[in-house]
Amino acid sequence: MTPEMLKAFYRMGVFVLGASVLLFFIVEPDSAEQTITILSAGIGALLLLLVALASWLMNR
Repeated sequence: MTPEMLKAFYRMGVFVLGASVLLFFIVEPDSAEQTITILSAGIGALLLLLVALASWLMNR
């Protein structure tokens, strides 16, 4: 995996996580939108974690 690909995946993860964290405070509690926002935040965090893991393994 090239460093440019890792940077692109990192940017996507930051965007998804950041947008979902901001939306979490706007959507109504106990709604379907809040559930999707929480799942999106999890996916963004997972993507960032996988990018960090791949970067660590490549530089080891």
